[in-house]
Amino acid sequence: MKTDDTLVRDYLATVERESAALPPAARQELMADLNEHIEVARAERPDDIRTILREMGDPRTIAGTALLELGVTAGPAAPRPRRPRSPAWVPLALLLTGSVVVYAGEHVLLAWMSLAMRITAVVMVCRSHHWAPARKWTGLAVSVVLPVLMNVTWYLAVVAPGNDAVIDDWRVPGAVTGIVLTVAGVGWLWHTRQDRARVRS
Repeated sequence: MKTDDTLVRDYLATVERESAALPPAARQELMADLNEHIEVARAERPDDIRTILREMGDPRTIAGTALLELGVTAGPAAPRPRRPRSPAWVPLALLLTGSVVVYAGEHVLLAWMSLAMRITAVVMVCRSHHWAPARKWTGLAVSVVLPVLMNVTWYLAVVAPGNDAVIDDWRVPGAVTGIVLTVAGVGWLWHTRQDRARVRS
């Protein structure tokens, strides 16, 4: 059975072999980026190297993408490049906007807009390479799951029974708490994005 170091060496050797048509400087930069990405991921998940390599993508696809980006022909079977990833701030802005817009009025359209923004943001974060899986779930748990649970509890305990006095007293604190949770989760995601380590996938 291959050791973790052997798996990494084989992975990088495949990328280097498949990207042989690249100019030496470009190939060196590609290998340095991959090495850095792997080291950062291994520091966070030292016992999960197979998953890390699988998340990075097929070595031939990585090499083919680099070749196509530089206009180098790698042959008729060269794979297509990955779609460019969205900047990290896009889903985070959607989360923040979605948490605020729902309190901008009582029109049902605002509630649907908020829901659409949050769902879109969650999908974008889940598919993003800006965060390791554990960081994604931590950020989403604070910015989305906790506010949703709080709102559901609020509705079942206060709104549904029709306790108008309690609703009036706690409407603003409830809204502020939900927004604060979202801001905290978004702040965590922004602070822990892998761009800060200048990691490219």
